[in-house]
Amino acid sequence: MSIFTCVGVFAQEAAPVDDPFRPAESERGTTEWKPVHPDGDTSIARMMSLVYTDALPAFDRVEICAVSFPKRDPFDEAESKRDASDKTFPVRPYGIHADIHARANVTGKDCEELRTAWQSLSFDRLGGAFCHYPAYGLRFYRDDQILFETSVCWQCQNFYLPSYDEKKGRFTYGWYGFANDEKAKRLLTLLRRHLPHPKLNVDRKTGG
Repeated sequence: MSIFTCVGVFAQEAAPVDDPFRPAESERGTTEWKPVHPDGDTSIARMMSLVYTDALPAFDRVEICAVSFPKRDPFDEAESKRDASDKTFPVRPYGIHADIHARANVTGKDCEELRTAWQSLSFDRLGGAFCHYPAYGLRFYRDDQILFETSVCWQCQNFYLPSYDEKKGRFTYGWYGFANDEKAKRLLTLLRRHLPHPKLNVDRKTGG
């Protein structure tokens, strides 16, 4: 059964009670949600991007990491060879790591608040400048299984997503953008409330 056949079957069945794609309580009774994606997306790209953006499944824990690139050139050869550790966060499209300055775990009702803030972003696959200076790294968990991780930059308004290269037949990572509006500021405010960033007010390249 192909992935597209599976989607068609699921669409005809009633959503189970524990459906992770169910709307948040605050969204119930509101206007029907309709995702908007730019022209040119393939079916696979649209489906994959939805899973990590507008339709990100419900999660029960978020690990928030306050991150930044080292003062030395993060793109030099030494950085690309730097091993991952519990003190670094991967920026996968670049194949390098940002430094972690602090971290916090969010659970309970705060997860739903973060999920609503994340899904409310004005996503744009083609948005975001051609740079990335992350302020926060995020890992979303459900039953101790990681659903998704990414680093987010407010200076360039982008983050990375898993993607699929149909020509090469392999999974990869790509950039995804969001509008620099009140919704983006709301998410940043929530993250700073849960984990104040020690460098956000002094290093403009962190995205603050």
